[in-house]
Amino acid sequence: MRNSLREKGFKIIENIYSSKEIDEILTLLDSKEIDNKFGIREFLMDHPEIQEKVFTKKLKKIIHQIAPNCHKSIKSIYFDKPPSANWIVNWHQDLTINLRNRKEVENYKNWRTKEDRVVVQPDLDMLDSIFTIRIHLDDCKKENGALRIIESSHRKGVIQISDWIIDKAGKERICEVNKGGVLVMKPLVLHASRRTENNLNRRIFHIEFTEKELPKGLEWKERIEI
Repeated sequence: MRNSLREKGFKIIENIYSSKEIDEILTLLDSKEIDNKFGIREFLMDHPEIQEKVFTKKLKKIIHQIAPNCHKSIKSIYFDKPPSANWIVNWHQDLTINLRNRKEVENYKNWRTKEDRVVVQPDLDMLDSIFTIRIHLDDCKKENGALRIIESSHRKGVIQISDWIIDKAGKERICEVNKGGVLVMKPLVLHASRRTENNLNRRIFHIEFTEKELPKGLEWKERIEI
């Protein structure tokens, strides 16, 4: 697991959740009346009853295989691509973390204050420690917006996005994942997604983790103990 992330920047693992477990999660989602809300931040923090369904023994095993001392998540987003919100996501890296407060810290830059959070690009050491687990609540194929990844591009650190880099950084992989499977990835790996072509949902929990702690009194906006 750690070798795959270190070398390629991603790994697909199928059958982490049973059909029953996914159906229970979807039933809870239906009860939240979140139709047409396709990118909801801090989702797990605001819905602790879904936390219980997400942080299963199988998921915790994956987390601790990657980072044995990791006992928290630091960000969660619920994504969907219904026909009413069928957008393209261009090539990018995930370079920011969400905090409760701002303090001047060396190599923490590009500070922004939004309505409900403080956003910053941390130093490379912190960025490199973070890993993302994308939990697939639907079959996610090429036709409905499966994530595209440039393999091993995370090993270049923070890069300038350009056609030249996309061409040269490595081979593009289309990360098709079945319902109940997960995609584990490094946020620094270049990734993108196309519009869906089959008018089906592509519901995903995007959850970020790190075993590192913040410096100098900074606090995570969404820290969930697991």
